[in-house]
Amino acid sequence: MRFLSLARTHARMAARQRAVWIVSLLLALLSLGTTLNEGLAYETGDVADLVFLAQVLAMLPPVAYAAAFTDLAAEPERLGISEVEASAPVRAAELTAARVTGALCVMALPSAALLLFCAGGQMLHGNAWAALQAVVLFVGVVLPAALVAAALSALAGSLLPKAVARIAAIAAWLGALFALSFHAVPVDGGGGFQVHVAADPICQAFFGSRPFLDYQGPAASATPLEALALLVLKFAVAAALLAVAGAIARRRTYRRR
Repeated sequence: MRFLSLARTHARMAARQRAVWIVSLLLALLSLGTTLNEGLAYETGDVADLVFLAQVLAMLPPVAYAAAFTDLAAEPERLGISEVEASAPVRAAELTAARVTGALCVMALPSAALLLFCAGGQMLHGNAWAALQAVVLFVGVVLPAALVAAALSALAGSLLPKAVARIAAIAAWLGALFALSFHAVPVDGGGGFQVHVAADPICQAFFGSRPFLDYQGPAASATPLEALALLVLKFAVAAALLAVAGAIARRRTYRRR
């Protein structure tokens, strides 16, 4: 219960950034709008539509998270909040986890709500497992992307002034997104390459998605073991970035003192 109380407190603090979570909501709705050509996810019973929506939610709304979390590591040190927290009978790792969890619960709520709403529509169209599928897609696809974007934002905020950090964090997220989600495929016959959007390994391994969302050619799908290993790696990278951001923020604060 102590962890939940801490996370709830940080969620209230994050909710005060109304402009940011409104932008997050708008980006979530924009993600839904990108499926117009294929049919909205709640209008069918095909899990492929839900999967596609989850993958778009893992690309667009994290732009808002990259802008929102620049204070995640820097502000507690700058305001001395970390010293107050350090005097509490709570481990430092638990405090950090509560801070991240509370803030993400607010920022990622529009994406989670949209997935569950579309899952409800799919259940009405005969997909009895849609709600469970939506939860798995949120935890395995949307949440890792949100956490990585937040960690990049926290790292930028610990190194740079806030205004510059937000721009740098957004640029870093877009760079990471392009590097991980867009792959060049050689063109048969004519030479050269075409860039295609890669499907998330979780979607490939557990939901039967093609390796590339916009490419029908031959390509090996990720195995369940590979997908789970990459999922663990994403969480580990995010945790490492947050730890580095916290260490840099503490060092910069002590130097100023």
